[in-house]
Amino acid sequence: MALRCILLILICMNMIPAGIMAEESARYRVTFEADWSNVTHPTAYPSNAHFSGLIGATHDNDAVIWRSGELASSGIEQMAETGGKSSLLSEIAALSNAGSVENTLSGGGIASSPGTVSLEFNASRSHSLVSLVSMIAPSPDWFVGVDSLPLREDGRWIEEISTELQAYDSGTDSGVDFTSINSDTQPPVSIFHISEQPFQDQVPLGRFVFELLSTSGSLQLEGSLSGLYHDPNRVGEGINILISEIGDRRFLFLTWYTYAEGQAMWLVASNDFEPGDDSIELELLRASGTGFGPDFDNSEVDLQAWGTIVLTFPECGLLDASYNSIMPGFGSASVNLEQLVGVSGTTCK
Repeated sequence: MALRCILLILICMNMIPAGIMAEESARYRVTFEADWSNVTHPTAYPSNAHFSGLIGATHDNDAVIWRSGELASSGIEQMAETGGKSSLLSEIAALSNAGSVENTLSGGGIASSPGTVSLEFNASRSHSLVSLVSMIAPSPDWFVGVDSLPLREDGRWIEEISTELQAYDSGTDSGVDFTSINSDTQPPVSIFHISEQPFQDQVPLGRFVFELLSTSGSLQLEGSLSGLYHDPNRVGEGINILISEIGDRRFLFLTWYTYAEGQAMWLVASNDFEPGDDSIELELLRASGTGFGPDFDNSEVDLQAWGTIVLTFPECGLLDASYNSIMPGFGSASVNLEQLVGVSGTTCK
């Protein structure tokens, strides 16, 4: 009866759309490597060149901390003119209350350029964009930064990103050199990339280097994770995963092709799960009995309880499985598998 139910599931299945987003998280270190010096910018370099403290956030597509071609907020104006953070922190807090910002980034500056400063922060899959700025000092209203830089690509956290930093004008002060007196721009103009004096040579002032330190959490169960998973060092065995739905039911069906005592061993399992689940425990059954082709007789199929298995998907293309057998000689262990082939037309995110 159990095997007939499994076969019925295979016949009636509908793939779950790949639209269930996971809250997988990552930890990054960003290092501001400032090159700005009288060597990189020999025609215009102030004697006390430095950068204000880093300030920014991780956010989704709805949040805009700053953007070239748009008017600067009061927070960006304060940061670009004085290096102050208070107004921008208030703006970021408002975006956080609205759900668009998840983590606020606030760190030290560079007291004398060239120099470096680092900051560690967390990001989640739903808020995987980062915006970060620092004032060029001294200056009227100039700054460096990144706007909505994605930390994920093709469903994975990016291991390392290095982005060169050009100078931007916040459009709020009309000073033309590093030590110009305050001269409010009225009305203000949009933020723009400085391509004239004193940065006419377009030599970067440095770079932000984002390094992935760790990841945590698991992907939520969705149809796009279906596929054949294996260990490349153990060719000839593997776990086939099907995540699908029938009506309101969401389920995962597993077939584990392996060996025992010199003979092929086939383990099967199926269990329902709820929307948003990122792990699942299944009861493994060992299938045996009956014959091939015309000799097949489902009444002779023997399904014996073999043990349990817990599945998680740490990221796209990876499967972590922990099993515990109740049969002698198998024990318990964990295996880490890679996806050999997925399901055509689906892509995990």
